[in-house]
Amino acid sequence: MDIDLLISKNGDVCLVSTGRFKSPVTAAIFDHETQEMSLEFGETMESMDLNIPVSHDFISYLTQKDSLFIIGTDKVHIHEAFRIPLMHLNDFKSQNVGEW
Repeated sequence: MDIDLLISKNGDVCLVSTGRFKSPVTAAIFDHETQEMSLEFGETMESMDLNIPVSHDFISYLTQKDSLFIIGTDKVHIHEAFRIPLMHLNDFKSQNVGEW
């Protein structure tokens, strides 16, 4: 399965996958400290660390988003596309984050 992180012309963050996930993706988590992304699967209560580099160019888009699109393709046709929540971990620069 190949997974790529893309930015659309409208500035939307899209995760494009060739192949299917074993269960529906329910959320994505971006760790600002490690600059890594993972997916959560609510049906199986499992998570999957993604082996995709998140460059500094993408981080500025990610910090502004609370959702992203999952797009499933076979490299020719799009078979599914849906929006999932994007959660931020270790986002110390955010104005909305306070102390517990």
